[in-house]
Amino acid sequence: MAKSAIIIATEQFVTDLLTTKLDSKICYHNLQHTLSVRNSAVQIASLSGVNAEEQELIELACLLHDVGITEVYQNHEPASARIGARFLREQGYPEDKIKIVEACIVVTNPAALPTGLLQEIVRDADYGHLGSADYSEQLDNLRLEWKDVLERWEEDKEWYQLNLDFIKKHDYYTPAAKMMFVAMKELNRKKLKKWVKEGRKSAGNSAASRVSIVESRSAQMIFKTALRNHMDLSNLADNKANFMITINAGIIGVGTPLLAGLLKEHPEYFIPFIMLLGSCLPSMVFAVLATVPVKMQGLTDMESIKSGRSNLFFFGNFYSMSYEDYKLGIQEVTSREENLEDSIMRDLFFLGKSLGRKYRQLRICYIIFLIGMVASVGVFGVQYLFYFMQQ
Repeated sequence: MAKSAIIIATEQFVTDLLTTKLDSKICYHNLQHTLSVRNSAVQIASLSGVNAEEQELIELACLLHDVGITEVYQNHEPASARIGARFLREQGYPEDKIKIVEACIVVTNPAALPTGLLQEIVRDADYGHLGSADYSEQLDNLRLEWKDVLERWEEDKEWYQLNLDFIKKHDYYTPAAKMMFVAMKELNRKKLKKWVKEGRKSAGNSAASRVSIVESRSAQMIFKTALRNHMDLSNLADNKANFMITINAGIIGVGTPLLAGLLKEHPEYFIPFIMLLGSCLPSMVFAVLATVPVKMQGLTDMESIKSGRSNLFFFGNFYSMSYEDYKLGIQEVTSREENLEDSIMRDLFFLGKSLGRKYRQLRICYIIFLIGMVASVGVFGVQYLFYFMQQ
């Protein structure tokens, strides 16, 4: 949906205000957070079936919900509503709609209770970070912001316990937000619980700080898209190979008897005939090679499974195994997240390798066929003209 003029103007106003007036110590409630909340709200609104006018009100509230931090940090929602209402009046926005936007802004305060779908959507969007893949990073930013702005610093265990208590009490209001955030929010809750008990590994350790594929919805979506695209390309390659097999087999099977009879009367066409067969046959061979399945053992030992050198989610690695061995192997793979990540990456890698082999052989097939056909027709034309001139 195209952005309305008031949305564009508000975006510019908020961007200018937060980039010029916001204290540099504010590293969580910044422009990035504001835009993230707006984007989440748009998704929730779309899934909730609100109309265009209601979505505009939701977007305005989300864009303006933290502008009050430029004046006051704690309980900034009333200031945000006041600044936002003043700006909207300057833009000639209807007063009844301004009141709705103000109410949606005020309800982003944790102590407030939303009433109505619009307020619920704005409230859920503002707390979408609880169910985000980068929750840990946002938590660190909020902690640093409290330290610099409020001069409040919690030790690790107390900080994680504080946020664990908050995330336990929190609930999303709209079904759309629950669908979008609850699964990841539960993973973040478990993560906080673990940090309270065992402590958190250093964020400087890249292996510890990176977001796993299993936890990241974005990574999962990218991998699913990549796998689907690879499968579509593989099917396309098979169709192309089958087409070339059919064409070449038809030329060889049907054309050979006809041309053999023609050669008795016109032996001068022998050379283009041989060139045609000489191109169709190897072209068909490479087309067949492109579709030949790779050799699979169908058996994987436990050592390979534990070391991550095999993927039991691919049938070629287990079709000769007994059910008990396969069951033990799957339990081993699913017992650790890193094993699941390795399986996902291994699937995509070897599918890509197989796809590369197919397209390489298919390219050779097409090149041979094209060169052979052009050369055969060219030589045939020369022979025909030469024969015609002799008559």
